[in-house]
Amino acid sequence: MPTLSPDCAERTLAGVRRFCGSATVETDLLAGLAQRVRPAVGWDCGVWFTTDPSTTLFTDAHVDGFAPDTCAPWFHHELNVEDVNLFRDLAGTGRVAVLARDCDDPVRRSARHREVMRPRGLEHEVRLTVGDASGTWGAIELHRERGSRDFDTEELDLLARLAPVVARGIRRQALERAARDGADETGPGLLLVSPDGEVRPGTAAGAAWLALLVPRDSQDTHSALHTVAALGTRDIGTARLRTRAADGRWVTLHVAPAVDSDDRVVIVEPTAPPEIADLLARAHGLSAREREVTLGLARGESTETMAARLCVSPHTVRDHLKAVFRKTGTTSRTEVVSHLFNSWYAERVLGRHGSTG
Repeated sequence: MPTLSPDCAERTLAGVRRFCGSATVETDLLAGLAQRVRPAVGWDCGVWFTTDPSTTLFTDAHVDGFAPDTCAPWFHHELNVEDVNLFRDLAGTGRVAVLARDCDDPVRRSARHREVMRPRGLEHEVRLTVGDASGTWGAIELHRERGSRDFDTEELDLLARLAPVVARGIRRQALERAARDGADETGPGLLLVSPDGEVRPGTAAGAAWLALLVPRDSQDTHSALHTVAALGTRDIGTARLRTRAADGRWVTLHVAPAVDSDDRVVIVEPTAPPEIADLLARAHGLSAREREVTLGLARGESTETMAARLCVSPHTVRDHLKAVFRKTGTTSRTEVVSHLFNSWYAERVLGRHGSTG
């Protein structure tokens, strides 16, 4: 594999910058990024992720070179096993982390390398997160096979320079997709609920959501819609409910009185990932401060960092952590993150990509 020249590095950086600036909401951004970077850096297997900037957990992925049976064990190790250079530990550091430089004996000290990568013939690993002041928007993991040379200084420098460019691209597309989804049938839909409880769609997207809230083979109206109808008999202004649709997705219902009738207007939309994290934490009976600490765990924050952010002592943070462990039935920080967040994020990412490799 030839050494990366300064001219090639500059061309790659410029090409990625142009691509990120011109990508539309339909563009497969992660695949396009991998396609543009691979000729300069080179890898045998890799994964490019987008992440929820609120939790640094994964929301989408481009898997390059891995067999489908790699995805589930990889996800398990990343979210359930303490290891070297976990993405949550790299978030916000700006580091481009090379396994061989950070671990004197990867076979002994890294379960991810020993149990997932090495059996697949992979020897060298580089990892980094991409983010800005608003959060971590993505992550990159690249591997080379046994017998290849490790990633060199020039390649690591290019990856470090690419990180903020990639973060801006992911963030830009996320914002544009959020705006577009408002008019898309997979986005918010409108329902109308009469005072006597009759529910009818107000838009095509509303009809699609209604079918998921009241499946065709079910005789039962969703309990959330019963609640909406009951709210229609009270003068409470607006309200919001979160529930699960028939396909397992969390959805949020925003309820408000109609302007020119006695109906209630209901906007139905997919629940945002940060809200899901909060919802799961609430389901375990965590207090407001305990939920803040739990979110800090998902971000990979240390006890001292959480104490500074919450304006409390490290001792108080440790007391909150003990309460979180007790209420969630867990015994470690990693286990809390896995228990509260793993299943939903794994389903969302692996459900879409686990069968494609």
